[in-house]
Amino acid sequence: MMKQWVGSMLLVALAGCTTTQETELDTKVAALTTCEKVNALVKGHQQGFPHLRMTLTNSRYMEVWKARYHLVGDGCQVWGWGSGRFSYMCSLTEPGQEVAMEHFNQAKAKTRECLSQDWIMKEGPRDAGEGVKAEFTKTGEKTVVTLIAASSPTVFKTEWKTYYLVGDPSDLK
Repeated sequence: MMKQWVGSMLLVALAGCTTTQETELDTKVAALTTCEKVNALVKGHQQGFPHLRMTLTNSRYMEVWKARYHLVGDGCQVWGWGSGRFSYMCSLTEPGQEVAMEHFNQAKAKTRECLSQDWIMKEGPRDAGEGVKAEFTKTGEKTVVTLIAASSPTVFKTEWKTYYLVGDPSDLK
């Protein structure tokens, strides 16, 4: 009985430590500027965004974590593709192209401001479908930052989405 009680108390104490650590991390993240967040994403990509991952959901094809912060919208995620491959993905559904392009251009300008001049931006039409894509790359860097504004047809209307992605170029097509 005593062993069970001590074990239970240890679990409660450990849970409290995790909660305290998470709260401290959330406080630190809340104090970061947008540029600090963008640079932390680029730096954290090769390690799998360890400080960004929160609640895990397993799917058939990948692991998906709720992200600790959001650069576009409020539903950003970290995707685990297996074999140590990870991507950060945000999306925001817009009522139309004008609003999507406004958010796309704001995110593009802020990203350009945050990344060093070594990062080259290439902008043009999407590879598939209607919309535009901006991609930031740096020589010798395995991480890319990709922004997309794209049409998203539904049964009754065509919405637009703005995407913010950080990861390996082959995963962000």
